[in-house]
Amino acid sequence: MLDRRQFIKQSVAWSGCLLLPSCLHAPRKGLYRVFTEEEAGCLIALCEQVIPADDTPGATEAGVVFYIDTTVSHYFPLTTGMYKSGIASLQTYCRSEYGNLFETLEPSRQTEIMKAMEAGELPSDAWSADVSQQSFMSMLVQHTMQGFYGPPRHGGNRHYVSYRMLKLDFPLVAGQNRYGNG
Repeated sequence: MLDRRQFIKQSVAWSGCLLLPSCLHAPRKGLYRVFTEEEAGCLIALCEQVIPADDTPGATEAGVVFYIDTTVSHYFPLTTGMYKSGIASLQTYCRSEYGNLFETLEPSRQTEIMKAMEAGELPSDAWSADVSQQSFMSMLVQHTMQGFYGPPRHGGNRHYVSYRMLKLDFPLVAGQNRYGNG
């Protein structure tokens, strides 16, 4: 039988979990929600090939990998398998062909591999049947662009890097008319 203090403690704990359902989820074990550190390393290299840094920051500085991780975990969980399968297939190909992981290869070699994936030209024995090379590349490019050019509140475009590059006003405030009639 519970005494009054134990009852109150348990009631508060359970009501807190009902009001804040996030406490019912398992805590994150690392930096990413969906990807392992190794998968994220490959994904960062892929995104950096899509939007490389030059005189302005690229996908890495914009935190695109965090956008993709958040998007996949919260909004498109069905794409988790596509990403994991695509990354695993790419790494298998790179290990067998070059003896290294994708992210350790020279940028020019990475570009060649990505062009081949986009055309579906990597050997079929190295690529998983779970996702086509073209589908993987299309999804990757689309999410990379969204993460780089979208609002920072979604996890990407860290420090408004794309807004700065495009010389856009930031943050955009709903209801504020910056382009008034006079």
